[in-house]
Amino acid sequence: MKKLLIVFLLLGLTSQLSFAQKLIDTQKLIDTKKVPVIVTKRFAKKHRNAKEVKWFLYDKEHNYLVKYFTNAMECESVYDNSGKELSSKTEVPLSKLNSKISEDIRTNHKDKKVDKAYLIIKGPREKYYSVILLKSQGRKKDPLVYEAQYNFNGSYLTLYEPDIVDEVVEEKGADKYEQKMEEETEELEGSYSSEKISKGDLPSPIIDYIKNNYDVAYRYKEIYAKYNNKYGDYYYVVLKKQGEKKKFVHFFDMYGKLIKVDEVEL
Repeated sequence: MKKLLIVFLLLGLTSQLSFAQKLIDTQKLIDTKKVPVIVTKRFAKKHRNAKEVKWFLYDKEHNYLVKYFTNAMECESVYDNSGKELSSKTEVPLSKLNSKISEDIRTNHKDKKVDKAYLIIKGPREKYYSVILLKSQGRKKDPLVYEAQYNFNGSYLTLYEPDIVDEVVEEKGADKYEQKMEEETEELEGSYSSEKISKGDLPSPIIDYIKNNYDVAYRYKEIYAKYNNKYGDYYYVVLKKQGEKKKFVHFFDMYGKLIKVDEVEL
């Protein structure tokens, strides 16, 4: 019987944000060989230091999304099939943010913590910063996720807030909650495509997470790249220590960020 340890960090909530909302149902991991050569060549020429490059079919218009890391920062670019870069999303170190942005956050978002910041570029004229803010709801709930946007000069543009649903606490609430989490796990495990991969194919954040949270006696038992319509592409990683009557089933997004982990008793 499954015991849920850690439940969703950002996946469900970030789907409400403007940038992520446009990607949620369209991404499908594809082999690099299926990407037009002109596209991969243009990308390689512009992003010579890109690491852990993953290509996705972006939409029905035959545009392509590429996710990668540059200097350990998350990056994304969208290309059309002629090799033209349509948009990009580049993680920006918090220390490099415009001072006007930092001041606005200190003044107007004292109750929130800055998670990450991105520079979004859509064509030659549209550039803005997207700052992801987390507001704590206590130890038993995931934080609320906000997206504050600022123009290229650091002036405030808008704030996207999460939908907040009031919860009614009942005696059977815990059972309903556990049932919901079981259903979410089944949806993650019920992939439409599944490809067995090696440890070397995993993004470095996954390797680092496991190294920091498990002792050396734990072994990789299953590693898959999976896909379904609700969650898109994700990694499925199972760890087990010899002699233990349980295993740990992990789900990570394509950047290596933990979605959830289940402890499964055997």
